[in-house]
Amino acid sequence: MRHSRGQALVEFALIFPFLFFLLAVSIDVFRVDWAASTVAEAARQGARQAVANEETVDNAFGGTGGLCSGTTQTPSANGSGCLKTSRIFETVTSVLGGFSRSTSLTEAAPSACPDPAVGAASVCVYPGESGAGASYASCDAARMSLGRDPAAGDLGARGTEYASPKYKGCFQVVVTVIYRYDTLVPFLGTAAPNFLRISASTTMLAEY
Repeated sequence: MRHSRGQALVEFALIFPFLFFLLAVSIDVFRVDWAASTVAEAARQGARQAVANEETVDNAFGGTGGLCSGTTQTPSANGSGCLKTSRIFETVTSVLGGFSRSTSLTEAAPSACPDPAVGAASVCVYPGESGAGASYASCDAARMSLGRDPAAGDLGARGTEYASPKYKGCFQVVVTVIYRYDTLVPFLGTAAPNFLRISASTTMLAEY
């Protein structure tokens, strides 16, 4: 019996690392799926806020205050400055919650959104908040000149378009969120780096 108990302990010691590895991988897979859903929701809520048809009294690109529609039901949204890049960033970080240890903000197209460090996130809003507008007379004129529907960035800055909404119906805003998952299994990040780089972009037409 002593021999049997000793043999069982040896067998358990041999198989325990493998069982622990399977448990850790299973937890990682679950958390990656959870993170992917959260990142997609953060990008969607940020874009939803960025294109809202706010009233003039809301001072969309002015002072910061109140609650914005990104994380608040529209009837309860009473914020000002809600279309500013910094306020969109607030919404995205709020949705991300505790997933990211640090989050950086850039006004850049999805293809130029920088990769964050492991355990961190990057948020990109495009086009930029301030700057020049495009020279087209209307959406139809832009389509004719470009030979296609205008893409995000083709029609100038968001603040400029909001002040003179001649491109209503074709002005696009895109919010991109990239998160580098910090795995529980040490070598998994090296073995599957793309699996642990979670990104989502949401493009919406501005209502203003």
